[in-house]
Amino acid sequence: MFRLPSRGFGLALAIAALVAASPARAEDPFDIIYFGNSFTNATCCGSSRSVPDVISDIAVAAGRPAPRNVNRSANGQSLAWHLANNTSAINTAIPAAEDWDFVVLQDFSTAPTHIGNLSQHLSNSLAMYQAVANRSADVVPVMYETWARGPGHSYYAGANPTFPGGPAQMQQELRDGYQMSTANINAVVGSEIARLAPVGDAWEESGFPLNYYAGDIYHAQNRGTLLNALVLYGTIYGDSATADIPLTGVLSSLGLSAADGLLVTAAADSVLAVEVPEPSCLVIVIGATLTMATRRLRR
Repeated sequence: MFRLPSRGFGLALAIAALVAASPARAEDPFDIIYFGNSFTNATCCGSSRSVPDVISDIAVAAGRPAPRNVNRSANGQSLAWHLANNTSAINTAIPAAEDWDFVVLQDFSTAPTHIGNLSQHLSNSLAMYQAVANRSADVVPVMYETWARGPGHSYYAGANPTFPGGPAQMQQELRDGYQMSTANINAVVGSEIARLAPVGDAWEESGFPLNYYAGDIYHAQNRGTLLNALVLYGTIYGDSATADIPLTGVLSSLGLSAADGLLVTAAADSVLAVEVPEPSCLVIVIGATLTMATRRLRR
């Protein structure tokens, strides 16, 4: 026998109708603070633009508001140095009524490896996150996994190379270290709050091409900087399809071609597809409803 919908069902339909009829709320820009070194600054050592600046342009190209970036990176420094000398901006570089949404943490390029100090990498990553969380309790830490030295670097040469297994060995140690520091934060907090940005994995996926490196086979040139920014953007914004973003302006600002863009976005998306979590069923349902009310940010 046919029955009229329950009052609860009718209320749900009414709410859905209101959502569909209402204009979509504008997306708020993220407040992001960065603590790293030349692998974040980039302009010192082979690139013409910094990673945070390129992330901002990618976000705008994707139809989002530009993030409010505060880059406190210092060339040649580790997270231990930042912890001891460079935390004042956590409180002074953001209005009192605002909170940090993300903190991007990038340690010294060998810190998590056998020639660094893994235990210090773990403790300093946690302490830097906690320093920002003391100001902004809901801040999301993003661990910026760095990349191995390129083929032909002195680390792989001589009778007793530092990394006998070449770039793959160095990258494995970096990956393990950043996975551990991400997991360590999550274990202490008791939730999956920390995110891993698998930047170095994207370099490995690309085959550690020398034209991503500066002349020192160490720092990034513009192709590498674009890759770094894409992986960080995708990790922060939950976007695993950067190849869909119209990057013409970003590529032009870096002196790169459309062909470069295809290669670099493919590498970024290959690792983001693994790291960016799939939406839950509830999110899918909500997303389907909201899609009726607004078009995609990217056209």
